[in-house]
Amino acid sequence: MMTLDDYLLPQRLHKGGVELARYWSHFLSEEQADQLLGRCRNLHWQQPRVRVFGKEHLIPRQQCWLGEPGCQYRYSGTLLDPEPLSPWLDALMLSVSQHCGVRYNTVLANRYRDGGDKMGWHSDNEPEMGAEPQVAILSLGAARPLQLRCGEGQQQEFVMPHGSLLQLLPEAQRRCKHQLPARAAVHGERISLTFRRITPGYWSRG
Repeated sequence: MMTLDDYLLPQRLHKGGVELARYWSHFLSEEQADQLLGRCRNLHWQQPRVRVFGKEHLIPRQQCWLGEPGCQYRYSGTLLDPEPLSPWLDALMLSVSQHCGVRYNTVLANRYRDGGDKMGWHSDNEPEMGAEPQVAILSLGAARPLQLRCGEGQQQEFVMPHGSLLQLLPEAQRRCKHQLPARAAVHGERISLTFRRITPGYWSRG
């Protein structure tokens, strides 16, 4: 059974005495979030193709991989080199790192243009993230529910408003999966910045 501390800041999600996630519903002020959303719209957005059951499909969202040099990320069989971090994004990553107690060095930005764009069930536990994989997800724009599933019938939903932050701890990546489902009633844009700690040079090792 999962339990959420509703009256603490941050809210903390537990399962069997193990902490899975921390959630700040107002990590940024509305003014800060508005300014950040405007900057994020100018990122170098791409919509790569993935192969599913032998057929290629465009992913149902746009994305951009950014980070420090040498922090490559393998996505659907393709090795991505990070785009350089602009000063404002580097400063934001440092702020999120200090807030979460983890020195993040990369960010996967996802752009959901409307309620039809989505992300399916997955865990962020790629080998280049090391033995203690975790992420911090900063949400901007339209409020969308992020769902966390740990076993059959055990699901928690975080409706992430403009400027909110969700930290998924290592046990959440080991025990659970999460997704951002499609929502036909949502017409606005949402951008998420998913901060990660990548082992530099992981894919360059012989």
